Amino acid sequence: MASRSFFRNVTLLAALIFCFAGISSLRATIVTWDLNPSSTEGSVGSTSHTFSSSGYNITAYGYTVGYPNTPLGLYYKNGGSSELGLGVTSTSDHELQGNGWYPTQFIQLDVSSIVAQGFTNGKLQVNSVQGNDSFVIWGSNTLGSAGQQIGSAYYSNSNMTFVSIANFTSYKYISIGALNGSVLAFAFQAEFNAVPEMSALFPIVGLIVAIALTQLLRRRRIAQSRTASR
Repeated sequence: MASRSFFRNVTLLAALIFCFAGISSLRATIVTWDLNPSSTEGSVGSTSHTFSSSGYNITAYGYTVGYPNTPLGLYYKNGGSSELGLGVTSTSDHELQGNGWYPTQFIQLDVSSIVAQGFTNGKLQVNSVQGNDSFVIWGSNTLGSAGQQIGSAYYSNSNMTFVSIANFTSYKYISIGALNGSVLAFAFQAEFNAVPEMSALFPIVGLIVAIALTQLLRRRRIAQSRTASR
């Protein structure tokens, strides 16, 4: 009876450790993609560029708004901390501009690979939103098409603030454009809930088994010693 009780306790302990390890592993990991990672000034040299963070990739594309939208060169801007980020080559200040009614350029982020891998809670950080500047965010499932606007317009109080993207996992592409004035895409962020790997739990299982065997052998020795002394 003692042995059965002992093994029940060991089994319960093992279950608790597995649950704890699983919960710990499932804590959200926040990954941030800096869109001007070296804080440089100059043309990217392409209308698209892939950014990597923690082994995960997103790709940025530049577009001029038109019928249809046409590819536009990306530009790393560093005009000081308040004018740092990713812009475009076609404007005088290399920032995304708006005419007061709608954007004239936009930067589109391909987030399809990270959404497929289980990322959630996407957020976008925008810089150089000063004075009367404002910007909008879109979601789309077609490359080159801005898609539908997500939320309302954002103003200077949203400068350098991670703005949450509603229904983020419903889209393959997230876009940013200025509604009025000029702005820069600064960073993108999302959360990833990692599935625990069984290999990480093997040492714990081995320890539990070793403890169980040690206690079993100890109990047998005690039982044998008591039998021999009778």
